[in-house]
Amino acid sequence: MPHTERTEGLIKELLTKLDSTDVYAARKEAQIDRVKAMLPGKDALDRFSLYYRIADEYHNYNVDSSLVYMENAVRLAGEMGVDSLRFIAALSMATVLADTGFYTESQQTIQEVPRDALEKWNLYDIYYNALALLYHNLYSDFNVPDSFEKEYRDLYNVYRDSLLAVSDTASITYLRNIERKAARAGNFELAREYNARRRPIVENDGSAAYATWLYDRFAIAYLYENKLTGEAVDDLLECAIIEVEDSNQDIASLLRVESFLININMSRAAKKVSDYYFSSLRRFGSRKRLLDGMGKTLEINDRDYQVIQNRNKELQSAIALVSLLVLTLIFTLVNINRSRLKISSLKDHLEQSDKISKSYVGVLFQLYSSYIKRLNVFRTKIHSNLRKGHVEQALELTSPLGDSAAEERKELFHNFDRAFVDIFPDYIQTVNSCLKPEAQIIPKKTEILNTELRILALIKLGIEDSTKIAEMLQCSVKTVYNLRSGLKARLSVPEDEFNKVISEL
Repeated sequence: MPHTERTEGLIKELLTKLDSTDVYAARKEAQIDRVKAMLPGKDALDRFSLYYRIADEYHNYNVDSSLVYMENAVRLAGEMGVDSLRFIAALSMATVLADTGFYTESQQTIQEVPRDALEKWNLYDIYYNALALLYHNLYSDFNVPDSFEKEYRDLYNVYRDSLLAVSDTASITYLRNIERKAARAGNFELAREYNARRRPIVENDGSAAYATWLYDRFAIAYLYENKLTGEAVDDLLECAIIEVEDSNQDIASLLRVESFLININMSRAAKKVSDYYFSSLRRFGSRKRLLDGMGKTLEINDRDYQVIQNRNKELQSAIALVSLLVLTLIFTLVNINRSRLKISSLKDHLEQSDKISKSYVGVLFQLYSSYIKRLNVFRTKIHSNLRKGHVEQALELTSPLGDSAAEERKELFHNFDRAFVDIFPDYIQTVNSCLKPEAQIIPKKTEILNTELRILALIKLGIEDSTKIAEMLQCSVKTVYNLRSGLKARLSVPEDEFNKVISEL
């Protein structure tokens, strides 16, 4: 790998920074808490600014929190009757949704901004930026069908050119987009010229804007020109160091660093970088980033087949452990299905100890959910190998069984619903007693619980985090958030009383 006199020192500095990530995270939390402490603000306008600022602080740190505060900003602007602020906040929220894989929600949010308001409030640049970002993420998404890629790429080019037409030519937004356009067209010297013009107007060294500038300079050389230099490697490493210090949980640079460390046989260092990268993505909570990161990692594994061979024993042990867990789960479910008497006995025992009942059902559900997730990862790896023509590797990974994830999920929900209702037989009746008559929940004849009742059941079991609930139910965090919010509006009793009734079931 090309390097300079700085490269080795930058690698050591990055690995040292990774040992202090808890400190950086605590510093980030304290920074956000200081802004939160200013709420509710001097007046409504000040409160809107604080909501917007907090959402921006969370943007690269925690998706769910960023969306919550941006929604607060949109709602408050509506209550204030200030359409310009409401549209700005809505378009900003659309960029967060697009960045994290909620494409439909992002598009709907953009469409809710009336076109005639753009000229009145001079919002063309924010509007086109939101659309360009949406279609850029769509055409570059690893999981979007190839048949849509050209359509999304063409739409991205249209909205990017529209953005360039209305942006201030001295702004970072204009310079960064024209820089990318030049690089994609193969005009690398012009791209570097625009990149150099950005340097004086970004924030000081060590800022997030400076890290972005470094990464873009690296991208011109490596991603577009396909020409890696020692200086480009140093730019990438310095960018990663700044982003780790800033506790940015959406660190694209680390995946590139992992690849380079593997290429120079620094396997332990690469694993340390990879472990932090994926743990940061889990904390960040973006479905798109997790799936994209997984796809890129599989590409790295394909290029480094020898490294994979050395880890085969670990992989086989992991598969054996998963198989054992699956067999244990199947044995448990078969016994439950064969004997209703045993379930009744288990029910009586669990009702004596609420803690035991929560532990049993919660662990069972999480175990099955983990199994489905592992199967999906396994299928993704097979799919990636087939797309790249690695038939032999795909055959090694393929078992005689077909894709059964959907059926497994259906069976999981069915068994969970039945076990939960057996343990809490008055559950549905109790929930409906707290709802308005016209808003009561009645499952279909073919189901025991529906998604709304299942979310409440998980909350009853002590699983309150929306991200974890969405992961278990295989749906989006926004869906969980909307269902929980909608339920509150249908209560016929105070929310505190409802929570107490559910907890005392």
